[in-house]
Amino acid sequence: MPRSLVRSVAAAAPRALVWAVLIAAACFVLAGVAEALLIRLVSPTELELDWISDGVLSVALGAAIYLWLHLRATRLALTARERTQLVLQAQLSLAEAMQRRLLPSVPEPAGGLEWAAVLVPAGRIGGDFFDFLQPSPGVRLMLIADVSGKGIPAAMALTLLRATFRSVATHATRPATIAERMSAALYDEWQGEPYVTALIVRVDLTSRRLTYANAGHPRGILCRDRSRRALTEGGPPLGLLNDVAFEEEALDLEPGDLWVFVTDGVSEALDELDRPWHAAIGDAISHGRATHADAVCGAILTLAQNGRGPIDGDDWSDDRTVVVLNVGEEIDSG
Repeated sequence: MPRSLVRSVAAAAPRALVWAVLIAAACFVLAGVAEALLIRLVSPTELELDWISDGVLSVALGAAIYLWLHLRATRLALTARERTQLVLQAQLSLAEAMQRRLLPSVPEPAGGLEWAAVLVPAGRIGGDFFDFLQPSPGVRLMLIADVSGKGIPAAMALTLLRATFRSVATHATRPATIAERMSAALYDEWQGEPYVTALIVRVDLTSRRLTYANAGHPRGILCRDRSRRALTEGGPPLGLLNDVAFEEEALDLEPGDLWVFVTDGVSEALDELDRPWHAAIGDAISHGRATHADAVCGAILTLAQNGRGPIDGDDWSDDRTVVVLNVGEEIDSG
């Protein structure tokens, strides 16, 4: 039993005794008042007075016992509820710690590339995820993903998602191939529920190219010379359908590029009727002073925090994840 619960029960014992005394005293005081009023109104004989006194005393005793038993039952129910809450909170704390351990360290700057990644869950646990792998020198794989649904079921799926990505990525190098094999494995396991939206990115410093496949995820954004390009090539969400093929697109890395990847907790927070979310992010980057990847990441999250969210979404909240790749001048050297 947790120490806090033991202390709670120990503290409850003297309080229960005090409440029992107070209830009994209150009942007998009220009984005395009621008896006095009854005698004044009826003017009983000596025999009737004895009956009235005994009756009032019995009612007072019965009321005191009833109230005490009711109070005791209520306190027992509250103690059981407190115990259940303590167990639930302990389990949530453990799940939160385990989920945090699934997230990798952000890669150190290398070869002119600077990465940043931030995940802010809506609650203690969530369904967003990102991962980084280096399958060979000069090659980096990145995954940003969002499991359908919310809360504990979505969080439980992350362990399988991470294991599947890392297993498939050891035998495949193209993002489209990784997406196809991951989708097949997740469909075999879940039969379409839940499913995962994801962006799989491969960065090759030797060829100075970025290749991606978008699996039903909010579009990535390439910001280059105040222009924006959407990264939409791919296919359906991972694990939603059986036996699906994915497309991929390869783009050159150029100095000054900013590649931005988000989950729908960011895109939905910024979507408005007169301006789509990717335009809001592009404008913020173009007019802002942030140049480092982590500063861009923070600026986007602040923008999303102040966003209105879905127009019809009462009390809307969702996990928010941003991954940014900043390409520096070093990329020219190979």
